[in-house]
Amino acid sequence: MMLDELLAQWRINSGLTIPPAEPIMLWGEPGRSVWLAGLGPAVPYGPVDHLDGHQNYGYRRLKGDPDAARAIPEAKDWPELQDLLIAINTADSPIESVGCEKGFFPVENAGDAVVKLGSYIEVMFTEIALNEQAENLLSLASSLLRAVEGCEKWWGDVEIALERFKVIQGARTPPWGLMIRITNYGRNEEEARKFWGVTVKRLGDAVLKMPTDFRFRSAKRELERE
Repeated sequence: MMLDELLAQWRINSGLTIPPAEPIMLWGEPGRSVWLAGLGPAVPYGPVDHLDGHQNYGYRRLKGDPDAARAIPEAKDWPELQDLLIAINTADSPIESVGCEKGFFPVENAGDAVVKLGSYIEVMFTEIALNEQAENLLSLASSLLRAVEGCEKWWGDVEIALERFKVIQGARTPPWGLMIRITNYGRNEEEARKFWGVTVKRLGDAVLKMPTDFRFRSAKRELERE
């Protein structure tokens, strides 16, 4: 099982005292993978103007506020991204978003594809204490990737990076979060966006099906609950 393999690789690398210099693959197959990566953001964080002219508009909490999800600049005119943000941030969802972005990029040597739509969304558990245990985030990653099984058939790739967030307000120990990278290729921007829409919808539907108390539960814990 994916989660068992993920946890086995995590145990091998969990003793690292600093983030790895290069991402470490914990699990992977064509179109889907999970990595142990570097530092994530401090939550909350302020706006930043980048040297290349792009702007990070800063953290805005969207939990339980679909109108706010529709209004953030990164999702303007992108209903697919708005729907994913709304799904992640429903009041009953176990998780919430802390940042996102998307954009088209030219590609070479990718078969018939000449462009890709690359995007990311960073998430954490709403119950702050759950972010202090990496196993909870890995269980979340496993659940999300099951929802996009076969995404390589529509030129998709979903990479999920386990990140040590710099800060999450209220956390007692260094917290974890996930960066979900969603990429789809196409022969033109319209096709890439069409395929990307399929991927983000599957992820959003998966989140909507999650119970509010979603978290990692070992077989021992499950037996104790019965």
